[in-house]
Amino acid sequence: MGRMYGLLMRLVEHPWFFWTARALFLTFVRVFYGLRIEGREHVPREGPIVLASNHFSAWDPPVVGSCTPREISFMAKKELFENPVFRLAVRGLHAFPVDRSRNDLGAVKEALRRLKQDRAVGIFIQGTRTADSVEALDGAAFLALRTNAPLVPAAIWRDGRRFRVRFGEPFVVAGRDRAAMRRATAEAMRRILALLPQRARPAGALADPDAADADDVRTVLDEVRDASAETVGGDDAAHGPR
Repeated sequence: MGRMYGLLMRLVEHPWFFWTARALFLTFVRVFYGLRIEGREHVPREGPIVLASNHFSAWDPPVVGSCTPREISFMAKKELFENPVFRLAVRGLHAFPVDRSRNDLGAVKEALRRLKQDRAVGIFIQGTRTADSVEALDGAAFLALRTNAPLVPAAIWRDGRRFRVRFGEPFVVAGRDRAAMRRATAEAMRRILALLPQRARPAGALADPDAADADDVRTVLDEVRDASAETVGGDDAAHGPR
């Protein structure tokens, strides 16, 4: 059994598997879910890029990944790699694991390694109302600044049954200090929100992202982080010591 599984793993890690699976899935979503893609011309075809997208369902990684006009590797929660079947699938789609319960330096190093090989790395955020979302965006900004890679915003939502994916123009933020990362984080969030139609924006999001500057967006992100921390603290207090 172990030998057979090893053979299957080598098979799905072959380049043809990625492109074949991508083409088949893209056709499936177009036919049965009315997929519409906008802004593919904004995604650089060569060189390193960090793609940052909103995230609302398990469909997002394969849908956004198949819409991206180049090979891309997404960070995937480590739990997906614990199931042998899912491990084959996500490895074949060039994903790599990240432990979301802690600062996973291994995942960061793997992302940097791939970017230094002029590859594309994708990171999903949960929305704008959790501290995890801010940390995910900070991580995307860190990777982009550390490797001088353009940061490409993307948005996915559903219009009834139909999937919609929209890519925005890439941008580069000068500098490598914490202030530069904060600017990149705010700008990424502003651009992602601007790509989403008003009805698909999370509660509490800026009403007009296009008219907001980096300070406006960063203020919202900081308020979200503080509110999330207070919520966690309140929950801990309510449950008492463990």
